[in-house]
Amino acid sequence: MYGDGKHFCTIPQTPACADVPPTANFFERQLCVLRGLLGPCAWHQGSKLFIRSLRRLRTERARHAGCVWHPYSPVRYYWDCMQLFFVFAAFLYMPLQVFMKCPNYYDPFILFTDALAFLNVCSLFVTGYLEHEHKIIILDLKLIAIHYLKSNFIPDFIGCLPLQLIEPFGGCEYPTHTVMFIFKLLRCISLIAQWKNVMGQFQLSYITYVGLKIIIMMIMFFHWLTYIHYQVPILCHHLYEKNGAFISWLKRFHIMRRESEGSLFQKYSTNFYLVCGLCIGAGYYTPLDTHFVPELMLSAGMSLLGLLFLTYVFSALLRLAIYHHFETYCFSGKSRELEEYMVLMRLPKYLKRKIRLFINYKFNEHFFHEEAIKNTINEQIRQDINMHCCQRLVKNVPMFQDMPVALINSIIFSLKQVLYMPGQTVVEFNKPGKCIHLISSGTVAVMDATGREVAHLRDGAFFGENALLTPGVLRTSTIIALEITEIYTLDSASFQRCLQPYPHLKRRVEADHRRPRGPRRAIYYSTNA
Repeated sequence: MYGDGKHFCTIPQTPACADVPPTANFFERQLCVLRGLLGPCAWHQGSKLFIRSLRRLRTERARHAGCVWHPYSPVRYYWDCMQLFFVFAAFLYMPLQVFMKCPNYYDPFILFTDALAFLNVCSLFVTGYLEHEHKIIILDLKLIAIHYLKSNFIPDFIGCLPLQLIEPFGGCEYPTHTVMFIFKLLRCISLIAQWKNVMGQFQLSYITYVGLKIIIMMIMFFHWLTYIHYQVPILCHHLYEKNGAFISWLKRFHIMRRESEGSLFQKYSTNFYLVCGLCIGAGYYTPLDTHFVPELMLSAGMSLLGLLFLTYVFSALLRLAIYHHFETYCFSGKSRELEEYMVLMRLPKYLKRKIRLFINYKFNEHFFHEEAIKNTINEQIRQDINMHCCQRLVKNVPMFQDMPVALINSIIFSLKQVLYMPGQTVVEFNKPGKCIHLISSGTVAVMDATGREVAHLRDGAFFGENALLTPGVLRTSTIIALEITEIYTLDSASFQRCLQPYPHLKRRVEADHRRPRGPRRAIYYSTNA
């Protein structure tokens, strides 16, 4: 039943569109499939970080409104992938237009990307978002619209307008409609969120992620500065008198008419070389008698931008270098140490994947010294934390209901947290039990004596309560984790210590346990699974 940690369920599964009547037509069934694509999916990285268990995933799907795009839905992810591809392609293509002779106002590719950007603006009005303070996914259309209008709507809307259809000055030889491409850069604000959504799925290390981001930023920065370096003199051609200094300035950039037949590569490479010189502070030689004010402003502005950007790049690379050597107190550093340890031990690939999955779930892409934190705070605060995390689980058990608050607190403080990986056995059939198991998050499969899968237990369920009063009682089923399952356990000795100050409650609980009961199914089905 298990191969490489994967579970093959033998319980009949409910169809995805079970609520669709048998008489439904083709379009109604396709509409149901579409609703499934708009809802959250289990493979999305965001679902693994914030939804985590299959039970909560089903609850999130039930809460999901049909017309709203869930931020962790397949439709949103693949839409962002397409947007990311075409936006990057447009950002590489648009600056090249200024180097062409008589570029087309109605360039079909640019108009197509404008249309995609407009559709993206529309989609963000129906896409839920994560409210970071409380880790709640907002799916209400009104709240989504208000949030988007207050955040990125204005730059996104300006960035999707086909402003290149406006030409400040006429003339094919020296085009000025290309200056409107600068407004397309406003799309970068939404592009950041799309980049995180797409790249987060690859689970890159922090160093790889930041390094890739810096490389792309450097390419785009120098590419667009080259465009600006060539566009500004063209724009000035329509504004200033064509005197000797101005003509000399234009000749340097291969803009004058008699040199305009030069290839696109020649124009681009010349300006790219000059831009690189300005950014590193080398500049370029200009005789004193040919100085021109716009030229001074352009070179000074680009030198300043290049200095700031290269300072940022240098600091980011320096931070990565420091992070690479002094990352032992960070999550990524611990992950790197773990990778080196697994290589040293020559662990197989399936075991490496299991260990990585455990670490990512346990620390949620962060790292903290849990024991050091618990030793810092006092016992009362620790009890409050445990109460917040486990109160609902304990109150689900009928044995613990109607007990004093102090006793409940003592029981909660005695719980121990255990994480089980997919395929791991939680309890085994016909083995003595000594504790109760409370499922905080995850799903387990219940197997009978013959090994047949008979039920699933999920968040909030419990099993093994008989072992609290009769330790050593044989288990009647085998329990196997189907996903990463977070379980709190309470053993019999700890429970007896909690009951010791309450002898009357102890006698009542033991009497209830000895009271003969009618036939019932195994204790695993007494849970609210």
